[in-house]
Amino acid sequence: MASGEKLEGKQLKGGSISIRPIPDECWTRVLGNLEATELSTCSVSCLRFSRLSDHPELWQALLRSDFCASLTHRAMLLAWMAMHHHFHPRQLYIFKRREHLLDLEIARADLCQRYEQAREQDRKQRRLRALNYFLVRVIHCLLCISVLASSILLWLKLKDAVTMSYYLIFSPVLGFESVFFIAASMTFLIYFQRSSTGWTFYWNRLQGTVRWFILFTSPCEGFLVLFFAGAALPLLAATLEEDLPVPWPSLRVLPPFLAVWLGTGCFAFSVLRRRQCSSSCIGSCLFLWCPLAAFSTLLFSRLTVWPWLSPMVMMLPLLLVTCMLILFSSFLTIASFWLGWRGSRDWMEYATTTLLAILAFLLPMLTVEITLVCYLKGACAIHWVFAPWTLWLTGLSFFALYQSCLPLKPNGLGAPHLDRLPNRYRRHDLHSDTELLLPQP
Repeated sequence: MASGEKLEGKQLKGGSISIRPIPDECWTRVLGNLEATELSTCSVSCLRFSRLSDHPELWQALLRSDFCASLTHRAMLLAWMAMHHHFHPRQLYIFKRREHLLDLEIARADLCQRYEQAREQDRKQRRLRALNYFLVRVIHCLLCISVLASSILLWLKLKDAVTMSYYLIFSPVLGFESVFFIAASMTFLIYFQRSSTGWTFYWNRLQGTVRWFILFTSPCEGFLVLFFAGAALPLLAATLEEDLPVPWPSLRVLPPFLAVWLGTGCFAFSVLRRRQCSSSCIGSCLFLWCPLAAFSTLLFSRLTVWPWLSPMVMMLPLLLVTCMLILFSSFLTIASFWLGWRGSRDWMEYATTTLLAILAFLLPMLTVEITLVCYLKGACAIHWVFAPWTLWLTGLSFFALYQSCLPLKPNGLGAPHLDRLPNRYRRHDLHSDTELLLPQP
C-alpha cells in the first residue's frame, strides 16, 4: 500500500487476502450514524446486519434525535418510552414517524387553506378598491365635467350663439344621472345581498353617497331622495320647453321645485323619525339641505307670487353657507399646516387638499353668487355671470381630477400578508417512506 502498511490477513488461493472480521461494537458504532430508512435498508443486506440493525440502542437514539426538539419533548418521550417498554424501540419509532407525518399533513393542509383564503381576500380587496374608486372618484369627475358642459351650452343659448332645445343643453347632466343611477343600483344590490358571506365584506367597506343615504335614512327613503333629486332636472327642461302642461299658468315652474322639496322633505322626515343626528346628518342639514330648501322656496316665490323680492334676500342662504364654509375651511387649513409643519405628513396633505378646495371651489362659488345678485339687480350683463361660473366649474373639475390621483382612504383591514408556500408544501406526495422501516421478510 502507499502508506507502507500491511494488511494482516489470511493468504487464500489465487493471491487474495481475507480481512479479519470487524467486531459488532464497531459495526454498531457505524450503524449509529445512519438515518432510519438507511438503517432499515442495511438490515436486508445480510443476516448479521439484520441482527445488528435491530439493536434497541440504535432506535432509541433515533427516537431521541428525530422527535426531541427541546428538553420538554425529551422528558415526554422518555416517559412515553418507559410506558411502552414492552414494545421494541423500532416499533415505537414507526408509530412516532406515522404520527409525525399525519400531523405534518394536517399542518400542510391548514397552511394551504389559509393561503387560499389570503388569495381570495386579496382578490376581494382589489375588486373593492376598483368599486370604491368608481363610486367616489369617477362619479365626482363625471359630475363636474357634465355640469361644466351643460353650463357652457346654456351660456351659448342665452347668448343666441346656438339654437338647441333644453333637453340637449342638459343632456350631459342627464347622462351623468344615468351613470349615477347605475352606480346606485349596484350599491342597493350589494346592500340587499349583504347577509351572504361574500357580499358582507363589500358592504362593510363600501364608500359613496348612496351608501351614506342607506345608512342614515333607510333604503326606501334613500331611493325616494335620489329619485326626486334626479327628477328635478328633467322636469326643469320640460318646463323651459313648455312640454309640461300645468292647470295654473302662474305655477308653471312648480314641477322642478316640487321635486326638490319632496327630496328635501323625505330626508328631513327620515332624520326626525330616527331622532339620532350624527355629525354627517347635522353637517348635511346645515350646509346642504336647509340652504337648498330655503333658496328654492325664495326663488319660487320670486318667480310666482313675490316678484319684488330682493335678490340679496333670495341669495342670502347660499351666501351665508359659502362664507361659513370659507371661514371653517380656512381655519382647518391653518391648523393643518401648523400640524404638518411640526412633522405630520398626513396633516400637510390634508392642508394642501383643503387649500385647493378653497381656491378652486369656495372662492369662485362666492364670486358667482355675488355676480348673480348684481345681474338680478341689473348692474351687470349675463356674460359677467357666466365668466365666474365657468371659472368655478373649471376649478372644480381640476380639483376633482386632482382628487382622482389621490388614493382612497383605507376602509377596514386588508388581507393578511402570507408568503408564497415553498415547493415542499405545494406538492403533495401520497407515498410515504414509513413502510421502509418495517422489518423485511
